[in-house]
Amino acid sequence: MTESPVDPRVSPEPDGPDPDWPVRIVRRIRHAMEELVRMPEPVSQAELQDACAAREPLTAWDASLTNSGAVRAWTNLGWNLTTNVEHAGWLHATRDGFRATVEGRTALSEHQDPQDFFQTSVDAYYKWDTLRKAALEPAEQRSAAVTHGGSGFVHASSACAPVLAAWRGGDSALSPGLEAWGSTSGRSLRDFLVAEPTPDAIMRGLASDTARVLAAEMWVLLVGPLSDMIGSTKRSRVRGSLLRTDELPPGLPWEMSAHLEQGFVHAGQGLIATPWLMLSSFAHLLVHWHEQPSDVREALWDDPWAFRDLAGAAPGVDPRVAALLCVVVHPQSFTTVLRSADREAIVTALGAEADALSGDVEKDLKAITLRLQAEAGGAAVRYDQAPLLQAWSDADGGRAWLVRGEVDQQNRVPTWVRQGIVSITVGKLTQLPKEPSQKSLGDLVDEHYGDLQVVKREAKKRDVLSFALGMSEGDLVATVDGGALRLGVVQDEPARLQSIGGMTLLTRAVTWYPDLAPEVKALPGSIRTRVRFKGEDVLDLTDLAGALAELRPEDEEAERPDDLDDLDGLESTTVVDSDETKDQPVTVEPAALACDEEALATRLHHADSSWIAELLVSLNERRQVVLEGPPGTGKTFLVQALIDACELTDTQWSIVQFHPTYSYEDFVEGFRPVTKGDEAGQLTVMPGPLKRLAEEAEKVPSKPYVLVIDEINRANIAKVFGELYFLLEYRNRPVELLYSAGEQFTLPPNLFIIGTMNTADRSIALLDAAMRRRFVFLSMGSEEPALAGMLHRWCATTGRPTALADLRDRLNAEMAKRGLDPALAFGPSYFMRDGVETPAALDRLWRRELRPMLVEHHYGKHQQVDAWYPFPAWARDLGLDGLIETPIGEAGADAQ
Repeated sequence: MTESPVDPRVSPEPDGPDPDWPVRIVRRIRHAMEELVRMPEPVSQAELQDACAAREPLTAWDASLTNSGAVRAWTNLGWNLTTNVEHAGWLHATRDGFRATVEGRTALSEHQDPQDFFQTSVDAYYKWDTLRKAALEPAEQRSAAVTHGGSGFVHASSACAPVLAAWRGGDSALSPGLEAWGSTSGRSLRDFLVAEPTPDAIMRGLASDTARVLAAEMWVLLVGPLSDMIGSTKRSRVRGSLLRTDELPPGLPWEMSAHLEQGFVHAGQGLIATPWLMLSSFAHLLVHWHEQPSDVREALWDDPWAFRDLAGAAPGVDPRVAALLCVVVHPQSFTTVLRSADREAIVTALGAEADALSGDVEKDLKAITLRLQAEAGGAAVRYDQAPLLQAWSDADGGRAWLVRGEVDQQNRVPTWVRQGIVSITVGKLTQLPKEPSQKSLGDLVDEHYGDLQVVKREAKKRDVLSFALGMSEGDLVATVDGGALRLGVVQDEPARLQSIGGMTLLTRAVTWYPDLAPEVKALPGSIRTRVRFKGEDVLDLTDLAGALAELRPEDEEAERPDDLDDLDGLESTTVVDSDETKDQPVTVEPAALACDEEALATRLHHADSSWIAELLVSLNERRQVVLEGPPGTGKTFLVQALIDACELTDTQWSIVQFHPTYSYEDFVEGFRPVTKGDEAGQLTVMPGPLKRLAEEAEKVPSKPYVLVIDEINRANIAKVFGELYFLLEYRNRPVELLYSAGEQFTLPPNLFIIGTMNTADRSIALLDAAMRRRFVFLSMGSEEPALAGMLHRWCATTGRPTALADLRDRLNAEMAKRGLDPALAFGPSYFMRDGVETPAALDRLWRRELRPMLVEHHYGKHQQVDAWYPFPAWARDLGLDGLIETPIGEAGADAQ
């Protein structure tokens, strides 16, 4: 064996102090593959590491830690397996484990030398990486065919082509000769999904290996065309079906894997978040397909309308899945609009210029599409993007838009209002086309943002198209300026590419209402939740247009500068010097929470600032803190005081209350009904408070954002947090959320989480060990030196009798004497109320709050509570005269 390749992507430390390190790298990779070939079940990462260590013991260098704290040998092995070897098609790696493939076993036989085996996998990776990024041009299509332009269509078609051929022939694209697309495997898969409508990712319980191969190939057709799902998620869907098989499964060919990186159909989260519905629908359709005579099935490949009718008539098939398969099988006849209601709306809105409508929505939509293509010089038509989207979707009374102004670590809104504009960042664009259109602008984004993932590039395209083509004269524009809402009106001027303050921006002329700036927190909930936390740069708020319009004063005119081009700092241009548009490195100081610790401690009546200082250090180091203590210690009040002291705006923090029925869907994201016009509510994936605030924080990394979780232990923590357990410990590692398939989500470092926990509540479980590892726990009990004597200091500061503090101390001392847990002690806030020192108020405090809890704490001995705790007598002894004493007998009756 000779010299190993020096490839920084392959070996994080190729020139480390151990000269034999590269040799062990390639040897360990081969050992891992040999072990995987021998193992009949998916293997966890830990099991594979143990097997490799037995064959190739770790040296001191191998066992040393990288900068991230991981073992060097295992970091290197994992990277090579999941990058080079996996993309060569030699193994499947998912969160459920590793599994070698048939092709991997063959590669071991053909490449006996570890160095040769390794280098072949590296070469395969480079070919895969080149192909997945390639900009492929579609072949010229017939004039009577629906056009799906762009590289994404070519990639998706290339990924699907071998699977479609296998379907037509009843064969298999992944395991040629296997009757994967036969009726038996179709029924096996359908029956399994009927019995298990929401199985796990690797479909435990599906015994048929042939049905598993079928599921994998179905996934290629279902997710391959999608532009709003990233390639890694598509591949994981395919591999998950193949992970559990009796024999070694087939691999995912590197060409097919690469083509899955791009797509052309915007499916929407409502469909993407229901993967098993998609797969079950396809299985039902295939069973129905095989129930047809062979000559009918063969004719369906040539007759798009017959295929449409069969897919629509198959029982158990979601109409969106049927529409998706129609465009996959017959792309020249169908558009990418998957919802039938949307197709009908398009025909209604855009069919006026058609010579004659047939009444068949899909055929009429094809005719409309061909007309629009001809008008655009043969370019593809996208109904899900501006301006066509606005042409057919509901817009009674005009449209409304939200444009985010607090981005790129600054607030642009004051500049917008002063200069009479609104803008979005387009730093990679150097000029606009002479005649902006859906095609020309879309091509421009594809060209200049080609390095972005498809999902992010498509999102950028939607922003640019909505901003440049979707906004029309008279539309309302809303944005958030600190804690205030600003409203303006779009003017009849085209979008312009401009350099402002060293940034390249796309701008529109807007007249702003000068004195209209209501606080966001005072707005109706329907408006507040939409304008505060949505992550898009340009968001269509047409469904709120009426509510936003009502905010405008009747006698106020919107204003804008008389001469936009003469304003200081604004350069209007159609071509921007490329030197001005280059991304400049920006150093962002880590966001931290800071305040006047002494002043806050004084406000909270602490003995000194030591406890506040420890809280801030814990937050800035760990980002996650839980404040725990007995009831009445002022946990929530302290958090709100901290936020005020740190001068966080209303948009920089949010509070949620956990309770036993609180769920992941409430906290992170889940389906919610969204009403569109007069239609019934449609289910769509909506972000919860955590995701909304995380997206907000990610936009402004230099500012701290705080999520407060009140009573964090009252919910089922594992159920509420889900995969976020991982993110709480590894913030720099992305995960795929449950409902947002295809979206990589991280917790930004400038998002702080503060939980409060009542240690006296025994009706709920305490936080488990996994959660305790992820949070710093700070006690707010009176045993904390800085917090001891808080009530005495409050009394002295506010002029109340210090006897109130003595009364509370006597009560807690007696509780401890009677064997009650210190966690049940009464906190000072019970007594820190205006007027509590009056006899009537103190009497109510005893009878309505303190005494009932003591009765509960001494359950079974509650008749003795008044004898053990003579609260009225104590009050008189301490000079708090006039307290009304409740007769013991009467109180006992009350308690029962």
